[in-house]
Amino acid sequence: MKILSNHLENNCDKRLSGALSLSVREAYRFLDELVENEKIFQRQEMKKVWGYVRHGLVDVGLKRVLKSSNIPHEIADETSSRYPNGHTYVMIETKGAILTPAKVLKPQSVPKKAIFRDRGSLLNKQYDLFTDPEDLNQKYDENNPPFLLLTYGGSAHKLEFVRLGIPDLGVSGWIDQVDITNAPVLLANSEDISNDLQLTFTSEAEELIRRGEDYAREKGI
Repeated sequence: MKILSNHLENNCDKRLSGALSLSVREAYRFLDELVENEKIFQRQEMKKVWGYVRHGLVDVGLKRVLKSSNIPHEIADETSSRYPNGHTYVMIETKGAILTPAKVLKPQSVPKKAIFRDRGSLLNKQYDLFTDPEDLNQKYDENNPPFLLLTYGGSAHKLEFVRLGIPDLGVSGWIDQVDITNAPVLLANSEDISNDLQLTFTSEAEELIRRGEDYAREKGI
């Protein structure tokens, strides 16, 4: 239907898709290096915190890349857990989009149920699969943005895809999705951003690992 690709082209910053993809890819790259170079992180008992650390690295990456890119945006840090070191999420608002990231198993998978995602999907209640895409794109523009999910994942802790999607009301399926895994990075200082990001990851990694271990103990994992 090209609903989302048209919306991204016409109503969003053209640098957005590349910046989002870069954030996720660099987070996974750093995690791979962490696993390869830090023997303590290779222990069997440490594998239970890999997901927590990956989640934290993606959040850090998104914040840092968007800040360095000069793409106008606002970011809110929220929590959806009763545990002190539990699940947190970022909500990003930028021209033409309100979005949050989520790890999923397969490219077409929707994230597991969460109240904050259900609430966000209320923004998409005007979408109707039987409405002409051109009419839909007149309803949703840079001043009346849809709620999007930035999904990513793969098997064996490897990144295989990064996608943007418009979830339906209640986040039970997709109205439309686009693959941004290899979206061009249209940032004038992309190399500097990547280098700065690696330094930021390095400074954050120890704290993320500590919090991941605390979370695993609290949950009895």
